[in-house]
Formats: sequence, C-alpha cells, structure tokens
Amino acid sequence: MKTVATFFLLLLIILLFSCKKDNINPRHTGEVYLDHSTDIAVALQNLQNTSNHLWPNTAWWISANTMDAMLDYSQNSGNDISLTCKQIYNANQIAHDGGFKNTSYDDCAWWALAWIKAYDLYGDTKYLETGQDIFAYMATGGWDTVCGGGMNWQNTVRYKNAITNQLFILLAARIAERQTDVVQKAYYLDWALNGWSWLNQSGMLNSADLFNDGLNTACNNNHERTWTYNQGVVLAGLKELSNLTSNQQYLQTAHQLALASISQLSDANSILTEPCNPDCNENGQQFKGIYIKYLSELNTVLKETVIKNYIVHNAAIAWGIDQNSQHLFDGPWQGPFATWSCSATCSALNLMNAATIQLRQ
Repeated sequence: MKTVATFFLLLLIILLFSCKKDNINPRHTGEVYLDHSTDIAVALQNLQNTSNHLWPNTAWWISANTMDAMLDYSQNSGNDISLTCKQIYNANQIAHDGGFKNTSYDDCAWWALAWIKAYDLYGDTKYLETGQDIFAYMATGGWDTVCGGGMNWQNTVRYKNAITNQLFILLAARIAERQTDVVQKAYYLDWALNGWSWLNQSGMLNSADLFNDGLNTACNNNHERTWTYNQGVVLAGLKELSNLTSNQQYLQTAHQLALASISQLSDANSILTEPCNPDCNENGQQFKGIYIKYLSELNTVLKETVIKNYIVHNAAIAWGIDQNSQHLFDGPWQGPFATWSCSATCSALNLMNAATIQLRQ
C-alpha cells in the first residue's frame, strides 16, 4: 500500500510540474536544423526560473531576446509556447518601471519587439498594446534635438548610440505595419522614416559600411567597436521600410550593409566573430545571435545564395563544436567549447532558427 501511495504521489508531482510550462514536442521532422532548434529550445526551457519564468544569470534585455528566439522557434516548428508568454508577462509586468520598461531605452525596445511577435503568433491584443506603450515611452523621453535628433541610450545617460536608434526604427515600422487606422499608420511610419534619416546622416556609419557604437559629445563618430548586432538590427528596419513604402532603395542599402558586415566580421573560415571574441561577457555573447536573426530575415526577401550559405555554414560549425551534451553553448561559434551561458545558448537558437528558415526557401 505504501508503494502504491508513493507511486501516485510521484505521478501527481510530475503532472503538476508539466502544467507549469509549455511542453515542447521533440518531434523529428527530417529538417536537421529544426531538430537542432528543438534541442536548444528544450534546454532553454529547462533553465527557466520558476518564480519569474525568465532565464538565470541573464540581463533583463537578454531574457527579452531569449523569449523572442523561442517565439521564432515556435513559428518555425508549430510548437505552442503561448503559456510561456503568459507566464512571463504576468510575472514581470510590474518589474523595474512597470510595463516592461526601465531606464535603458534599448532594453525596452527588445521587450516591445518580443511582445509584438507574441501578438502575431497568439493574437492577444495586450501584447501589441504593450509594444505601443513602450514605443510612446521611448519617443516621449528618449528623442531630443541634441546632434540634430535621435534616440538616447538611457533616460539617465544622454548618449546617442547605434543600437537604440536602430531598434527605434524597427519598432516604429513594425507597429506601423499592424495599424488599420491610416492616421496611426502614418504616425508610426513617419517616426520610422525620421529615425532612419537621422541615423543615416548621423556619422555612426563609417567608411567601411559598418556602424560604430555611437557618437561622442561633439556629435561625431566615436570609433568604438563595430558590434555585430549594430550591423544586424538595421537590416530588418530597412526591410520593413521597403515594405511600407515600396521603395527598393532601402533593400539595396540593406544588401550593401549585409555584405560589408559578412566580409569584415568573419574569421578566415567565414565564421561570424564578435569584436570581443574570445572574451565576450554575456552581453557580447548575445550580439551574434541578434545579427544572424535579422540577416536571415532580410534574406527572406533578398533570397541571395551567398547569405543563405553563410548562415547555414555558421550553423553547421557551431552545432558541431560549440556545445555540451545538454545542448548548452559557448560564445565563439568556432569553438572549442569551454563553458556555457544562457545568452550564448540563445544566440545558438537564433542561428539554428535562421538556418531552418534559409533552407526552407
């Protein structure tokens, strides 16, 4: 009798645990990179905290990007992670300054983009409304006339940098695409166009067609590192502007920038390499995944074989030598594996998602 009671107690615990998170079905589809994505998605899901459902030892913005990567996986695989989205939303909507906002405007934008993606997949209007609320917070407090315009990095540090302005453009464009009211659509599109016009003439884009980190106090290029994600987010923003305006010049510019970054930010074996490699912290380990996600997104329109092959090549190398037996990844995709982090594993999921998308074209 004691054995039977113990069995049913263990069964109840298992059932209760399974109710706490989405169950990703590790089906074998015959699509090798989708199978790889499944392995990584399961590994990341197993790492989630039970309290706030975010990922351990990661910055606030990296959890936003991890959720975004999981949403891309959901879209590719058909595995429903709507419960995960609800849990994250409910547990964190009053964190920091509330409404997924904090003092760093780039952090806010990452969350806004993730919630808009959740809205696209699962249709809950509060996710889109959250994205719009974050955009209003950015536009109201972040944009000023210093250096002729542009978004500041934080509401406490008035620094004009590439990533915040690129995110602002992309977010405005994505909200514009989801507006049915023509006045609202024009409002957000105008912000996106103004954002790109300012960024394009700001001086952050150097002579090698790479974006440096930002502007100095004299409003000149500060010549700091050309982080990979500074070359990636802009590609998606330009793709969206081309779609919204039917102006192919935006795509042509994006194509030029993409080829420049592939050429100059890869090692001798054509592996995407962060400027801080091999000593990147968790922030630096996240950058490459963001770059490759948006490079792939651009190439769904360009459909250029060189870009497709580049993405798949990086995925093949990273999968082969940059993970442990639990499918947790180190930062450098060229290996060798030394130690894993959530941000590096998220970047690997971005990479496998991108390879899946490219091979389906």
